[in-house]
Amino acid sequence: MTETSGQEAAQAENIDWEAIERSDAFQELVRKRKAFVLPGTIFFLAWYMGFILLTAYAEDFMAERISEGLTVGYVLALTQFVMVLVLGLLYLRMSAKVFDPLAAKAIEDYADHHQRYAADDHGAGNGDAVGSRAAGAEPEVTR
Repeated sequence: MTETSGQEAAQAENIDWEAIERSDAFQELVRKRKAFVLPGTIFFLAWYMGFILLTAYAEDFMAERISEGLTVGYVLALTQFVMVLVLGLLYLRMSAKVFDPLAAKAIEDYADHHQRYAADDHGAGNGDAVGSRAAGAEPEVTR
């Protein structure tokens, strides 16, 4: 293990993941991501199951020729690839415009909070969960 990865591992141990998870920015990220992923997944699965059901129960319809050698079944099967491509591109677009900035905000908020209490890690401390955990003590849990 290199010195840099050792330092990164030591820093990762001092991260208060629960504090990040409770932060408003992280909660907003989770809500917005779920609001996109859940409907997208449901839509894709419904589209796919519709294709499977048509294949199983509408053989005549799926066998209809659109052009020489090209049937409705082939066209609908190819739409599955188009659907994956479109949903993937939409996710990348949402990620760049919404999810990534929210993730950066959550990290920035935590870094600001952590730096504010970093001096306490080496001193007397103020009982803050981040400072206490970094100093080796058990954090106070308040709910």
